[in-house]
Amino acid sequence: MKTPINENELLNQAIRAFHNETGLELYTRDASKVMPYTEDFILELGSTGVEYSVELKRWVQQSNVGTIAAQLRRMPSPALLVADYVNPNMADRLRDVGVQFIDTAGNAYLNQNTFFVFVKGNRTPSPHTSPRKTSRAFNASGLKLIFSFLVEPNLVGETYRKMAETSGVSLGAIGWVLNDLKDKGYVREHGEKGSRSLESTMELLDRWVETYPEKLLPELDMGLFQAKSDMPWKEIKPEAFGGCWGGEVGASLLDNYLSPAQGILYLPREKLKNLVMEHRLRKSPENTANSSETLQIYEKFWRYDPDNLHQNSCVAPDILVYADLLASGDPRNLEAAERLYGKIRDRFQED
Repeated sequence: MKTPINENELLNQAIRAFHNETGLELYTRDASKVMPYTEDFILELGSTGVEYSVELKRWVQQSNVGTIAAQLRRMPSPALLVADYVNPNMADRLRDVGVQFIDTAGNAYLNQNTFFVFVKGNRTPSPHTSPRKTSRAFNASGLKLIFSFLVEPNLVGETYRKMAETSGVSLGAIGWVLNDLKDKGYVREHGEKGSRSLESTMELLDRWVETYPEKLLPELDMGLFQAKSDMPWKEIKPEAFGGCWGGEVGASLLDNYLSPAQGILYLPREKLKNLVMEHRLRKSPENTANSSETLQIYEKFWRYDPDNLHQNSCVAPDILVYADLLASGDPRNLEAAERLYGKIRDRFQED
């Protein structure tokens, strides 16, 4: 399901801006004839024969680069992001992770065997650009509840009180979030008794991982800490403090594919002092964030028992590890994220 955003207007304006900036033409093609397995637009670049499957997206300057890259990787290749505006910093980040794009200001990055285009710095965004609206479902409280649903889909059919106990969201907010999810088609009610089910689960996951770094993660930040030695994740046992590993460390424990270079730890807020004292951690300067001696610590915001879901107690849920990998924007983490995505998708299909 796609949110109505005047897609034709956005696409046509971006095509015109691209032509005005580069002199090159992009032509729309009937997706049902060219690529019948995609619902998106198709664009052909001049007479090159290159046909792009298209993802239209607004508010890219506020988006998670890793999530965008992951979404385009799952589209028929080559894929092209068409946006309202891509600022210079975002243009560099998108290029670094291999995301080709055009926007309504004439900024562009296209990189194929026979041509290369990179334009950034145009500062005239679309006249119909408007501030991003945040719904109740995708504010901090809503993201906590959605996370609980994604981890344990049967929870959506439980009582409001059970939802509140599991997610940590106030009882009063549950109804507002659920109504918003129903309006968006992610929750469906069945019969007179009002039993509920989760719908479009993978699309909901995509929206969650895109919004999580912007709307919830900043509230969870408990600081960047430096350990006495390299790779402190080899020594620290987070489960002893009620915590667990996320990010690269979590991915390495879940899949044994990625060799971690940075540590992310989710920890109950009241346990932070104990961890710091026992392992002699100290506050780290911001410029050492990518050092292997540092740990980024966030508040653990969920309450379910991992043993009940047959999960490793020292690792955060794979959905959260996946979100951490994408939020890093590190190209080497995207491969690991895609491997996790496949396992998450298979699990939802089994349910």
